[in-house]
Amino acid sequence: MEASSAHVFIVEDDQLLATALSAQVETLGYRVAGMANTGEDAVRGVLQSKPQVVIMDMRLGGWMTGLDAAKSIRRALEVPIIFYTAHGGDSELKHEVASMGNAQLLQKPAQEQTLIAALAGVLRWSRAKC
Repeated sequence: MEASSAHVFIVEDDQLLATALSAQVETLGYRVAGMANTGEDAVRGVLQSKPQVVIMDMRLGGWMTGLDAAKSIRRALEVPIIFYTAHGGDSELKHEVASMGNAQLLQKPAQEQTLIAALAGVLRWSRAKC
């Protein structure tokens, strides 16, 4: 799947960061399938839009964490998830993400090349699985 045909769903509770990430994703040639700022809205939005990739903040407004939302999404839809967090050094978090399969952990703020590599990596895995 090429960048231009991949749809990305963004989950970020900081509106400024969400807008910046959306612009960055579009600049890289991807389409933004939707955005959410809570775990609950993320689950609903992802299951409705069925994107090829989800970029998920770990700490969200509402009662669900990004990890909770991702697990809920994965029960219904096998979609690659890139976790985007300021707390990427947490070893327990790294283990949780690694155990999900086709998920990556990016430290905020991610350099453009890091984001490009993460998106390409999860999409490559997704294509190979089809």
